[in-house]
Amino acid sequence: MGKTWLMPGVALIAALAGCAGMGAERDMQGAAGSEILRVPLTATRYNAGRIGSATLVSHGGETTVTLQLSSVPSYASRPIHLYTYIHGGRCDAMSERPAYSLTDHVLASPLGRQGAIAAFRGPVTLSNVAPVSLQKLRETPHAINVLTGPADGDRSIFCGNIVG
Repeated sequence: MGKTWLMPGVALIAALAGCAGMGAERDMQGAAGSEILRVPLTATRYNAGRIGSATLVSHGGETTVTLQLSSVPSYASRPIHLYTYIHGGRCDAMSERPAYSLTDHVLASPLGRQGAIAAFRGPVTLSNVAPVSLQKLRETPHAINVLTGPADGDRSIFCGNIVG
């Protein structure tokens, strides 16, 4: 068994590095009019040195939010539980209470192995659906906040601003 599992992780890190430091950008309109928005996620002090992004895809009155993260803090329990919230405001001035809790699915999967439980250290992904249109999220400032699980202190490890 060689190290073939490394290649998807290397590709993810390279792709995410290209997004680091950039603002959110609109990628495309799908054939059915679905809009796609990529939001770079900035690591917090609890997760320094890591990179991530969120891809938001509109589906009428809902928005699928898919996280792709290079890694999580070493202190995070395995399997990896991540809690995603959308707050009003910006990362540096978010509302105290989230506008939308994206917690239907909290077990992260290893990148490239959707549905598997992430029990290792490496790139992970997680998807949830927000009960709000992407257009509405873009009308006023909102931020995506990713936290560790309660067992790991509910610490914010990534944040990204959804911009119009």
